[in-house]
Amino acid sequence: MQMKEQVWNESFRPGIFSSTKLYFQDLFIGAKRMSRKDFWWGYLGMTIVSGIIMGILAFAITKMPVDDFYWSSIIGVALAITYGYYQIAIFTAIIRRLHDRKMRGWWVLLPIIPFLGTIVLIVLLCLPQRDFGNRFPKEQN
Repeated sequence: MQMKEQVWNESFRPGIFSSTKLYFQDLFIGAKRMSRKDFWWGYLGMTIVSGIIMGILAFAITKMPVDDFYWSSIIGVALAITYGYYQIAIFTAIIRRLHDRKMRGWWVLLPIIPFLGTIVLIVLLCLPQRDFGNRFPKEQN
């Protein structure tokens, strides 16, 4: 009998590699759930991967000759795309984490409230899951 690697968008054993893989798999999917462990491990993994890629691109752009506009603009666009990819991955993961808390994805807009909104969102992301009456079931076929 073969074990399922994922159950309801959760790794069998959450860790930096399996959870980061979930971030890449579900980049544009918000209508799921994500466990607390997977969220935080994936957040760390995505930050490390994106940081390394953006660091390499930023280093390369600083080593370009001043009059080489073509390659520096291509590297600048690659840098912007990497940053956008990172932001989208974190944004949708926050929505999935809120769904695991039995909350609507609109709560992701809490940081609009200066200072307090960000603190409240971080606290919500740290709270345990809620299963009873959740509209996103654990078993998804």
